[in-house]
Amino acid sequence: MALLEIRDVSRRFGDFTAVDNISLSIKAGEFFTLLGPSGCGKTTLLRMIAGFDLPDAGQILLDGVDLVGIPPEQRPVCTVFQNYALFPHMTVAANIAFPLKMAKESPASIKAKVAEALEDVRLTGFGARYPHELSGGQRQRVAVARALVSRPKLLLLDEPLSAMDAKLREQMQIELINLQKEVGITFVYVTHDQGEALALSHRIAVMNRGKVEQLDEPDRIYSYPTTRFVADFIGTCNLFDGAIASIAEKTMKLDVPGLGQVITALPQGASVGRKGTLTLRPEKISISAQVQAYSAENHFKGYVKELLYLGDVTVYIVETEGGTLIEALLANSAAGRAKFFEVGDTVDVAWTFDAGYFLYESAQEPTQEPGQELAHE
Repeated sequence: MALLEIRDVSRRFGDFTAVDNISLSIKAGEFFTLLGPSGCGKTTLLRMIAGFDLPDAGQILLDGVDLVGIPPEQRPVCTVFQNYALFPHMTVAANIAFPLKMAKESPASIKAKVAEALEDVRLTGFGARYPHELSGGQRQRVAVARALVSRPKLLLLDEPLSAMDAKLREQMQIELINLQKEVGITFVYVTHDQGEALALSHRIAVMNRGKVEQLDEPDRIYSYPTTRFVADFIGTCNLFDGAIASIAEKTMKLDVPGLGQVITALPQGASVGRKGTLTLRPEKISISAQVQAYSAENHFKGYVKELLYLGDVTVYIVETEGGTLIEALLANSAAGRAKFFEVGDTVDVAWTFDAGYFLYESAQEPTQEPGQELAHE
């Protein structure tokens, strides 16, 4: 059952439409992420849910009650901001207790709830410290504890990890996942970081130019993008534009300029001449010094134009004989070997017929059922 419903919500600033007629539902107990580039409207939508901004049109329903017109402090909603917004002159316990004092709760109730909140975020014993005595991750947890202490129906988080270094950010992602499971409160999380969204979320709404391009579970968004924008924005993806040249029982051939003919799984609605884009993730591509004898693969010769060594993996940019650049990802698994190829090496790049996912030109719907795969023959 939906806890939060956004119905036909729009927000304009002069001639600029920040949120364009968005509708979506968020389930109770869900970790839901609004993901998109800067200026896509995700923070504006979050601010309207919180009550810091008002929509020009539409409804925002929480448990069936329209929040539009209800002041922020009267909504059962709390927000964690990017800068945490902690009071520097107050102790950790006083920061967490602040909303309870504003609600005029009894001292005994406040003490018990603060202790419980500190335990929730694993900061028991830190109540007497001040914000400047805490690490970035600890300040983050205090901000979350303050938001959770009044047990809101909805917790909003606006890019709370963006200022952290990579290692701390990863640790905090794990902590947020565990915390959300423990407290069972619905989280609505805003980020521009695709990896963060994939790691944290039950579902993701990918936003672009004020609209939701795709709303789905993380693995389906990554593997089965419904638009070219989603394919390009989520992770790294090779995008090959082409037209359908011929159709077989389970496969079709694409004419891809600069590459040649590419065989891929047959999508629904295929017809000769129809144009689209083959999306292909770098990890689906193999690289070898010689062509491997496997009939159900596309093979193209080229040379390593660039590489990026990342420790556990190496990213290879291969330029084919036709001038097309293909990005591939190879695990550095051989003992004593940092990478398998060097710049200038001649290589063969290959991928199976079912490795890519085809989008028709201007497609807004998937062209094959998610999970549909081609049997290797």
